[in-house]
Amino acid sequence: MKINSFNLFSRFDEAHFVSFTKSKKKGKTMKRNKRIFISFIAASALTLSTANAGTVGGFGGATEITQIANNSQLAAQYGKQLQQYATQIQQYQTAVQQFTNQVQSYKLMLQNIGTLPSSQWNQFTQSVNKMRQIMDNTAGMTYTAANYDQMFKKMYPGYQKLLDSGNVDPTSVYKSISKSNNATVNDSLKRLNLTQADLENDVTTMRELQNVSKSAQGQLGAIQAANEIALHQTNTLKKLQQTMMLQANLQAQAMAANQAKEDAARADFDKFNQRKANININDSKNAGGRQW
Repeated sequence: MKINSFNLFSRFDEAHFVSFTKSKKKGKTMKRNKRIFISFIAASALTLSTANAGTVGGFGGATEITQIANNSQLAAQYGKQLQQYATQIQQYQTAVQQFTNQVQSYKLMLQNIGTLPSSQWNQFTQSVNKMRQIMDNTAGMTYTAANYDQMFKKMYPGYQKLLDSGNVDPTSVYKSISKSNNATVNDSLKRLNLTQADLENDVTTMRELQNVSKSAQGQLGAIQAANEIALHQTNTLKKLQQTMMLQANLQAQAMAANQAKEDAARADFDKFNQRKANININDSKNAGGRQW
């Protein structure tokens, strides 16, 4: 079964949020999943680091302070990565808007001259491939963000309380976006008698678009399909950016609240140690003044 890169978030169905399944076709399919695999490796590395936090060589023995420091460092990395993703998605929003404007101009041109010349059609095909690459990259970011959400819940129980109080569930949002975009892409391509597997990479995308370009009706259908997907992608990117920023903010709040509790506990512990030290000093003085 082929994996199509035009399926914006098909890789992030319910099963994939539990585990990253192995590909049945190692060579070709692994190549297509390169970007997502890199994101998965990053998330997995952070997961392993979280599991081994506070241990020596991952086998136990480190202090609680070390464990707390490791968790804080990992959590900070999660937040920083989410903010970087949000910035990247904002750039993608601009690119998608430009693509949408370009598609509209092609549509008007097609209405005026009947069929697009090969030069214009080649430009359209190249733009579709760029759009597909954006969708692939965004899918990788979404998968990693969902992993961060799950890992952070394990690290900071207070984070779940913040999500509940705000009626927010980032992972559910990402899964919902996946299903919505999957349906949109399927419906748009169905009118061209194409499937998602037909547009799995740059080469197959160019070949299929070249086939439908042989008639004015085929060109119009392809342009309309691209326009529908681009418009839906505009809304998707906006929702993704908002969710990732909200996720980063709530995680920062959870970290701050947890740090405040740790500081208070540490202060109480220091006071206890100081009182104990003062008692020991007084006992030593009293013992030194005794006559035997």
